[in-house]
Amino acid sequence: MSAQFDHNRKLYIETVGCQMNMLDSELVVAALRKDGYELTDDPKAADTLLFNTCSVREHAEHKIYSSLGRLKYAKRNAPHKVIGVLGCMAQKDQDLIFQKAPHVDIVVGTGQLAEIPRLIRETRESANRVQQKAVSLGRRDGSVKEVSGSFQSYDPLRDPEMRPTPFQAFVRIMIGCDKFCTYCVVPATRGPEQSRSPSEILHEVRVLADQGVKEICMLGQTVNSYKYSEDGRQHRLSDLMYAIQQVEGIDRIRFVTSFPKDMTDDLLQAVRDLSKAVRYLHVPLQHGCNEQLRLMKRGYTVEDYREMMGRINETIPGCSVSSDFIVGFCGETEEAHQKSMDSIREFRFKNSFIFKYSERGGTKAAELLPDDIPEDVKKRRNNEMLDVQNAISEEGNADFIGSRVSVLVEGPSKTSEKRAARGDAITVPGDPLATQLMGRSECDRIVVFDGNPRLAGSTAEIEILDCTGTTLIGSIVTREVQHGSNTVLPILS
Repeated sequence: MSAQFDHNRKLYIETVGCQMNMLDSELVVAALRKDGYELTDDPKAADTLLFNTCSVREHAEHKIYSSLGRLKYAKRNAPHKVIGVLGCMAQKDQDLIFQKAPHVDIVVGTGQLAEIPRLIRETRESANRVQQKAVSLGRRDGSVKEVSGSFQSYDPLRDPEMRPTPFQAFVRIMIGCDKFCTYCVVPATRGPEQSRSPSEILHEVRVLADQGVKEICMLGQTVNSYKYSEDGRQHRLSDLMYAIQQVEGIDRIRFVTSFPKDMTDDLLQAVRDLSKAVRYLHVPLQHGCNEQLRLMKRGYTVEDYREMMGRINETIPGCSVSSDFIVGFCGETEEAHQKSMDSIREFRFKNSFIFKYSERGGTKAAELLPDDIPEDVKKRRNNEMLDVQNAISEEGNADFIGSRVSVLVEGPSKTSEKRAARGDAITVPGDPLATQLMGRSECDRIVVFDGNPRLAGSTAEIEILDCTGTTLIGSIVTREVQHGSNTVLPILS
């Protein structure tokens, strides 16, 4: 590699996993733009390729290794390319990545993302391309303070192009996790639980509001565990919500993911009382059998979860709740599986994210519990649970037919985007500019309707006419006032 090679500063980044990874990629891209990089969606055109990884499920790791494998021969023909692996896989398996994909140049863990611009520069300028890594300390590598300090809080820059939409942004309010569920690698890959200061978070929210962001989604591995002492008092998640409520320009406040045992009454009351709070909670149950929850070391029972759901329904009538479930965990019997399906029927979740258990190295389950459920049984149970949840989701959506909901318009629907890409855009009689749009209601239901794309970022009132298991279908009934005038324009009747 020649140190004076003039690279094209094209950056390709591939992200798998959770919202936390999406935010991490946004921050990395923003930092590299300062070095003159521009994004491309074509890996062949880029001379810097980054893969932001997830270790929660085996499939996500296989996907990354497949992507890296495809670059093996491309690197031979273009040795100036810099290839980096970031995130949870990088934190957990840094040496293994170099073994399996020796053409990778840099490996950067979850807490060291601020090092990426420097590592890329040094790699590109090096004559002999020595592999480099930057990872945080493992939990056994030092004191709690030393390990916590090695996981940097990295939220200095933002990149609007990497957000879900220009009007929505993630804000990390805490990193790490101390729950130590037996199946989960997150405490090892994301480090000890640490909350960010309220003043720092509020500054970031105000900056985002000035950039035109309408909806803030606060992120944490167990986001409702947030607590931080500042200015002589302890701040909770509910306190953050009250503070963000006062930020001009922000219309909606949401947060994920919540832990059942930390669902306090003050938080539920904030969701109920604050006009900007989305009436939606994502609270994973993970299993409907107490024995399985004990083996998972979740720290609660089905009865505890039922008590929490009672408080949610009493405090916030109409609040949507979604869940996560693992099928085929160690020792799961048919009876235990049926209990999980019964819990979906009882709690009537808006939707559930259902995953087949895959053993992850470094977890207590991998160390102590046999992965003894055959793959075909896991697949069957997964499909059975999906069928139950899909039926309940459709029934829940059907309850909205004939009602009106307030929707934050995100932009063209996925169907509209696919048809436009094929040159077959959806058209609306009487309005050649209109297409199928999508947004989310105040209780997080996906809504599609016909309208002008200029509505993106605004709030519209939609009458619900039909539904599917995942989507409400309606027509717009609101009118919009043009800024700077008293003119009222009809949008679509």
